[in-house]
Amino acid sequence: MAEERPAERIPQPVRDDEGLTRLALDGDDGAWNELVRRHDHRVVVSLLARGIRVVRARELANETWLRLVQKQRAGQLRELALPGLAIRQAAFLALDDLRSADTQRVLMDARRVDQAVDRSADPERRAIHGQRLERAQAALGRCGPRGREIFLLVYRDHMAHAEVADRLGISLQRVRQSLCEVRKRLKTEMEERT
Repeated sequence: MAEERPAERIPQPVRDDEGLTRLALDGDDGAWNELVRRHDHRVVVSLLARGIRVVRARELANETWLRLVQKQRAGQLRELALPGLAIRQAAFLALDDLRSADTQRVLMDARRVDQAVDRSADPERRAIHGQRLERAQAALGRCGPRGREIFLLVYRDHMAHAEVADRLGISLQRVRQSLCEVRKRLKTEMEERT
């Protein structure tokens, strides 16, 4: 005698992604849950492929789904092409995460430099040094995330170019090119403001 299975909440004809998408766009929580169940793994894997650790990838995937549901409830989603939309949203969140982490590292480095500044120097020289440091940090913040990461690994963490290439899985030439681009941008922005 076969066991009876409990009836699923989503009707049989609406089990395809297209039907679920329509229901989700209409605000059906059950449809959202099923879409998340079907596509969440791909979102997490896309984040892992970007070098994000498992726990953080899981958190970012959850935040991705939450943002998509919030956008739908606010009437900001007209279509829902999954998993592509969720993967792109997760990528944006990951980039924001990276920018935030880089900014925090730069600020911590600046505090260390500020603490090392000669306090016996006249206030005007200290103020000029502080302004230049702030401009350099702002210019670095406007660089792309990969270039900023390479720059920080070389100049903050004192890693050799070959070590950076191995760590990031890119060519030595790409490391050198990125460094050149970041240094050029920093130099240009620093010269423009002096």
